[in-house]
Amino acid sequence: MSHKSILITVGLLAVLGLYYLFSEAPQPVDVTAAETGTVKAFIEERAKTSLPRIYRIAMPLNGRVMPITVQEDEKVTQGQVIAEMDTSDLDAEVAKARYRVEQYARKIIEQSDNRLEDNSLDQFDEFLKSMNLTVEAASKQQDASKAKWTYARDEYDRKYQLFQKNALSASELSEADLFKKQSEIDYQKDILTWRALQAIQSAMQIGKISIQKYKEKKVLSEAVLQEEKKEAESQLEQLQRDRNRATMRSPIDGTVLAKHFSNERTLPAGEILLELGQLDDLEVEADVLSQYVGNIHVGSPVDIEGPAIGPEPVQGKVKRIYPKGFTKISSLGVEQQRVKVIIGFNRNIFKQLQQQQRTLGTDFRVRVKIYTDIKPDVVKVSRSTLFRNGSGQWQAYVVRNNRTVLVDVEPGVMNDFEAEIKAGIKAGDRLIVAPSMNLTSGQSVEPHLIKNLERSPAD
Repeated sequence: MSHKSILITVGLLAVLGLYYLFSEAPQPVDVTAAETGTVKAFIEERAKTSLPRIYRIAMPLNGRVMPITVQEDEKVTQGQVIAEMDTSDLDAEVAKARYRVEQYARKIIEQSDNRLEDNSLDQFDEFLKSMNLTVEAASKQQDASKAKWTYARDEYDRKYQLFQKNALSASELSEADLFKKQSEIDYQKDILTWRALQAIQSAMQIGKISIQKYKEKKVLSEAVLQEEKKEAESQLEQLQRDRNRATMRSPIDGTVLAKHFSNERTLPAGEILLELGQLDDLEVEADVLSQYVGNIHVGSPVDIEGPAIGPEPVQGKVKRIYPKGFTKISSLGVEQQRVKVIIGFNRNIFKQLQQQQRTLGTDFRVRVKIYTDIKPDVVKVSRSTLFRNGSGQWQAYVVRNNRTVLVDVEPGVMNDFEAEIKAGIKAGDRLIVAPSMNLTSGQSVEPHLIKNLERSPAD
């Protein structure tokens, strides 16, 4: 081939290459249109249903529980007997304690009856009055006998002197001596009588004091019996409380959530038998990452969804945010700091679920979307149309006249599905979905419009 032919061939190839380069076919791309609507920012978490309070019915005492007949999911009313213990031993203890109380009551009545002692004291008082008079009379009689004896002695001495002077006969002296001796004997007898009466008087006074002491002792004994009776009554009350506790009643109108034992068996005090709850108070608890909790407030709207709820989510609101966080290990073994958030169902949700023949209980797995910000009537785009450049600026590719235009955008509220656009895009603009890394501004494209590419679950 000649040199001229080679040059012509190379030139033709170069021309063909340039033609191919500048006449490349348009690149097919998926586009979605920006529109006006509502954008909601939310935090999505796994959660579970729970109750603010679960009533646990436990064994009140060590003992034997009878078969429990109530079943899980059974409705119970407040005061209904739901479990019972074998009370034969308790009944015997109660009867024994009641008998002890009755015994003490009888003893107290006996101790408090002082009629015999009071009658005896009255009689002693009368006897002592009489005895005092008798002793006084005996004392006077003794004084009179002494005076008589003194007179008889002096008379004898006078007559004896006369007898010595032969002025008195022997018979008259003998008569005076006899009178003296009789007076002395009478005086000694009256002394003995007076002293005997004094002894009897002292004995009667001692008897009266003994009865009074006995009454005082009875009062002390009654006080001791009263204390012993109080102790026996306290024991009886404790046994009666235990007996009443042995019959376990429902504290609420509610539902049996769990039954841990069915058959008769011996169990220790504190062993849980049943769990009761009021399903009308059902709520949802979610463990939210602590860095997101600052955006959540009491009253924030929530969507609750999951197989237990049905195809459509139900609504609720944040009721309570715990003030203390905790550490939780994720499924990947990563330590996470989380905070418990309690969510309440909106009114009539349970009726709605019942109409759908769905029963919701405690500890059911659900998912929640807690909305932290809501922007109505804003320009919004699919979240997959936005990306950041190397400097962190949010950008998007807009298709105009079948060519790409790279624009800077200012996003606002966004979620995993949508984003609010504050500047850079207007409603109706077509944006490329998930643009390729090789895409450049000004490139010819063949747009394919996708409607409803990603829709927020709240829409």
